Amino acid sequence: MRLSVALTIFYFGIAATLTGCDMTNSSNKDTDTNRAETTYLNSDKVKPQSIVYKTVNGKGLALDLYMPAFSETTPRLAVWVHGGAWMRGSKDETMPKNGNLVASLLNEGVAVAAVNYRLSGEAIYPAAPNDINDAINFLVDNKDELKLSADRVIMMGRSAGGHLASLLTTSNNDDVPFLNTKPRYSVIGMVDFFGPSDLVALRGNSGKVDHDAPNAAEALFLGESPLVNEALAREASPTTYIDDETPPFIIFHGLDDGVVPASQSELLSRHLDQFGVPNALFLVKGKRHGDPVFDTDEFVSKVINFVRDVKKENN
Repeated sequence: MRLSVALTIFYFGIAATLTGCDMTNSSNKDTDTNRAETTYLNSDKVKPQSIVYKTVNGKGLALDLYMPAFSETTPRLAVWVHGGAWMRGSKDETMPKNGNLVASLLNEGVAVAAVNYRLSGEAIYPAAPNDINDAINFLVDNKDELKLSADRVIMMGRSAGGHLASLLTTSNNDDVPFLNTKPRYSVIGMVDFFGPSDLVALRGNSGKVDHDAPNAAEALFLGESPLVNEALAREASPTTYIDDETPPFIIFHGLDDGVVPASQSELLSRHLDQFGVPNALFLVKGKRHGDPVFDTDEFVSKVINFVRDVKKENN
């Protein structure tokens, strides 16, 4: 069945409009948008290896490692961070919510690590970014045993996971105050599905969420509201660390998102543009937060094209 979706794309500041699979483009920079036409693996047959990457207060934190069935070289690594308002969710949601994406990455010879991290009810910021950073460092330290190329990774995430993945992406080349251990890897690309980008600017009522409430998800994540501690909210915002060394982004957001407003992705794209960072922003009319459409071939193919380009630039 053909899905008809209207989108606005911003790519290096160039706008284009798509309906279904047809595109009117004002630049030749994005003429390759639909070139991924691979037959994807059946996601029902994809099974991961579960690995405990560290123990905190007697509790093991695990990741699921999905390895390609066939790869001509040691597979490059994509790290997937689940959503859930920083307070719920787990790596177990990866295949039910983004199985097409994972299977398609495996088909490209890319390994995928889906990471569990401490949720806000268990430990407030900066526990979550530290956990994810530790997970990737673990994979780097064990790359030979795992037969994995983990020194240069592609970060990916949805909703709160998009925020955390973006935060580790933009801060990767900085000496940041919130990480206990320096990253032993470089981030070479970021795939962001409707994640918050600026916790200072995430204010007011977005339709389903009052972001100014003292019990808003970002307040519980930080330990206090951004209205009370703006400096902490700025420290925890991906936009804070964007510079001319930030790797490329591809960003997806529904224009009817009542949880994380699409303005958060527009803001992220503008910040990236200011520093000349390659980025593609897909704003999708009529789609809400976490819409299943983002795991259909129409959008997964765009991620695969992005991954191919990033891999080519970093061979």
